[in-house]
Amino acid sequence: MKNFNFKLILVALLCACVCACQAQPSRARLAQVLNASWQSYRQHFITFAGQVQVPDQGGGTISEAQAYAMLRAVWANDKTTFVRVYGWTYRHLSREAQYGDHLLAWRWGRLPDGNWGLLDANSATDADLDYALALILAHRKGWRAPPGLPDFLPEARKVKKSILAKEVVQLPTGALLLTPGNWHETQPPYLVNPSYFSSAAYLLFAHIGPGHLRPPEKNAAKEGAQSPSPLMGEGRGGGEAAAAWRRLYQSTYPFLEKVSHRLGDLKGVGLFPDWCRVNAAGKISPAPGKATNFGWEAVRVPFRVALAALWFKDPAAIRLLQESFLPFFKRQWQAHHKLMAVYHYNGTPAVDYESPVLYAGVLAGALAAGDKEFARQMAEKILSFYHKDGHRAFFEAPDNYYANNWAWLGLALYEGWVGFF
Repeated sequence: MKNFNFKLILVALLCACVCACQAQPSRARLAQVLNASWQSYRQHFITFAGQVQVPDQGGGTISEAQAYAMLRAVWANDKTTFVRVYGWTYRHLSREAQYGDHLLAWRWGRLPDGNWGLLDANSATDADLDYALALILAHRKGWRAPPGLPDFLPEARKVKKSILAKEVVQLPTGALLLTPGNWHETQPPYLVNPSYFSSAAYLLFAHIGPGHLRPPEKNAAKEGAQSPSPLMGEGRGGGEAAAAWRRLYQSTYPFLEKVSHRLGDLKGVGLFPDWCRVNAAGKISPAPGKATNFGWEAVRVPFRVALAALWFKDPAAIRLLQESFLPFFKRQWQAHHKLMAVYHYNGTPAVDYESPVLYAGVLAGALAAGDKEFARQMAEKILSFYHKDGHRAFFEAPDNYYANNWAWLGLALYEGWVGFF
């Protein structure tokens, strides 16, 4: 009997050990993967001058790629790469000299005459938001631009101002709406890409106005003062610009909540469409000629919403993820033990394969919603796409620019690298 009880105790202990080991991917493993894949990406995608070479752009680049590299560099604590990418981006994509604003031209590559230059000088709002956010985060880390380049915070303020002036419109209802770029329609209906909405950036931008935002080493918290808010003691944004960012923030969740359940005559299941259209009354419908899938665009929505939840404990962000977004994917996971890369707006799979990009989006939503077990499972799925082949460390495929960015961002968020300092 004693021997039997001993065996039961031993089995229980072994089970407990197994469960403990499955609690989360090893911190050492995550750090190794994040560091190795960033070093590989930096070596194989980013030139010495600081240009991100996107394979499907024929060696050219897009503003999104430059902004992603800056965000990843700041979260990887890689100042050298950040400064290189910023310098190239400012010198080659800034519209300041030719158009007088501080947005980024979205596409650069080989011209018909064989030279290299701007292929399209219009802007992409998501890249402009990420670019400004990266500059602010670099400033908050105490980094400074080298001689010959505008310092990070002053340039971020100019970019923010240009976004409000050129990429945000006001509906007749009074609500502010983020458009896809400076090329938006002059009147409703407006084309909208929900994955460009960045509520965490709006909140941060609203607190950075004319007042001086002190770098971390001079923050009040460093000096011993207790502050209930991570932004207390810093320059709070005042005036019309800060009010506009707050209004844009306030319009975000009602829009996302609405579009996740109804798109014109289409009934949704909590997913966001890649593209949609908004009329003067605020009614949301499919955009002609544009995808309504929860696809390669929309998969970014939960990550951006999660930043607001994790950085600011934003209750509206948490509620959207918990009540609208996650239930669908939890049901899919429980039923199939895998998720497809793209879904139709009604929740049926649009493809028959998986992608780390989708898992990164769901991971972000689960983490921000407080579902640690589901987040762990999504992290494990992303890690299953990781490969190391000689000097290359990558997710899914070595030249898959998009997957290598979003798989890394998902794991970096899970590991706690994605902060706002």
